[in-house]
Amino acid sequence: MSADPSRIGEFLPPPVTDRQLGGGRLVSVPGAAITGPAMRMAAGVRISALDRLTRDPAAVRSIQTQTLLTHCQRGAETEFGRQHGLSRVRSVEDFRSALPLRPYAEFEPWLERMRRGERNILHPEFIEYYGCSSGTSDTAAKNKYLPVSREQIRWQQKAGFDIAARYLQLTGDNAFTGGFVLYLFPPAVVRKEGPVGVSSNPGLMLLHLPRVSRLLSLPKPPLRDIENYDRKLDAIADTYLDHDVRVMSGTTCWFSNLFDRLLTAAHRRGLPARVVSDIWPNLRVLFGGGVHAEPYREIIAQRVGRRIPIIDNYNATEGGIFAVSDRLDDPGMAMIPDRGVYFEFVPRAEHGRADARRFALWEVEPGVEYSVVVTTCSGLYGYYMGDFIRFTSVYPHRIEFTGRASGVLSITQELVTSLEIERAVHQALKDTGSSAVEFSCGAEIGISGTAKGRYQLFVEFDTAPTDAAQFAQAFDAELCRQNRVYREHRASDVAIFAPQVVRLPSGAMRKFVERIGRNGPQQKFPHIVDDAKRDVLRGLGSVTASP
Repeated sequence: MSADPSRIGEFLPPPVTDRQLGGGRLVSVPGAAITGPAMRMAAGVRISALDRLTRDPAAVRSIQTQTLLTHCQRGAETEFGRQHGLSRVRSVEDFRSALPLRPYAEFEPWLERMRRGERNILHPEFIEYYGCSSGTSDTAAKNKYLPVSREQIRWQQKAGFDIAARYLQLTGDNAFTGGFVLYLFPPAVVRKEGPVGVSSNPGLMLLHLPRVSRLLSLPKPPLRDIENYDRKLDAIADTYLDHDVRVMSGTTCWFSNLFDRLLTAAHRRGLPARVVSDIWPNLRVLFGGGVHAEPYREIIAQRVGRRIPIIDNYNATEGGIFAVSDRLDDPGMAMIPDRGVYFEFVPRAEHGRADARRFALWEVEPGVEYSVVVTTCSGLYGYYMGDFIRFTSVYPHRIEFTGRASGVLSITQELVTSLEIERAVHQALKDTGSSAVEFSCGAEIGISGTAKGRYQLFVEFDTAPTDAAQFAQAFDAELCRQNRVYREHRASDVAIFAPQVVRLPSGAMRKFVERIGRNGPQQKFPHIVDDAKRDVLRGLGSVTASP
């Protein structure tokens, strides 16, 4: 997909400079600039090959089928493989007949044995790393521990190159290779649990960066491994104020959070910085992911002082990077079919069924919403991820992320589930001696000109609490207890403000379900709502309270 020439000028940064705001020279990486021409050549070769592949139905089918058969052959003599006859799989049809689809809960017993050190269970090799990922569907408040093989790490590194290559292809700007890459990732710390190591998937990727990438990467240890994210962001802002940062990579919602701290750090030093471009004049691109970039584009542009490309990606601990932006300022992403993952897609209405209809990448239709199923080089076969996507086109296959199976709430990838909301409401009712007819919860992003957000809990009380603020505080406290990431991101209002409780008048929830077309004897009240439904509820509310 070639870039729209009329749009490129909106995003290109100003010419490269070596001067910082205070008049000195920016701290740079010796010799980094020489990587530009080589990077441009390699990126051109890769993107040309990828574009040819993704436009060719026969090629897509061939590479995906070969990926599947390779994984089945590798796992044929494992305990799982023998139970399911993987040695007899010779085609996609054989695979569908041999293996039912499964969620994490059904893989968990095998995975637990692997984490205890047993071998040849799902994978013939000993897998030393497990990525810790919050449960999004069947696991509710539990964490998922997902195997990350050495091969998966290599595939993910290659897919990471695809992200940078797309930016180069879209803009022609190879100056981004001449400075530092700042990663806003969780700590690159591996926690030993018996014979294996557990970390976040981004943390594992930081530990396995190629040698050249490590030279260019920030933050350096020990800043890289600070666990308190509030302190970590402040330390990054203070330490790298004078560095030639040209790329940032991380969850999109954290970018403006760091930008605010960077400007504060500059002002403490007496530097007249109005926008981030005054401090980091060579900042070229943001490689984002984890959340939709759309709510953040405007506030990021305000903080930077100009529009800046945000190259999104769809990634998961289960298999790496699945898709990447192939157009500027567009929420859609192009699938990557040749980076070690075999994809299947189940119609949303059939999600979770072992015998659901299964469609390969070459069988999907545009406009249809599917549940994503993956088979990976780390030992997952026909695995329900709990994610929903919609294809906006085929050949090339472009997708938009539409949600998660449990209808989770997420401002900063905390992935709060319906069950966690229900438990928090129950506890707040108990603590305040109140009772409720019904409730729903939504997330509001962009509070008071920031990229931060808050939860809005809409409650139709039967017996209202005497102290509304106490109810809100109890709800917040229980959510913190239920969800580790929510707790960390609520600390010091680092990314999530205190929730707001909106009191609904009698009969409001009934009016709500009527307005959204879900009224009926068998319809349930949605306990998690999207922005459109939240707006309906706000129109019905009357009283607000916060802790």
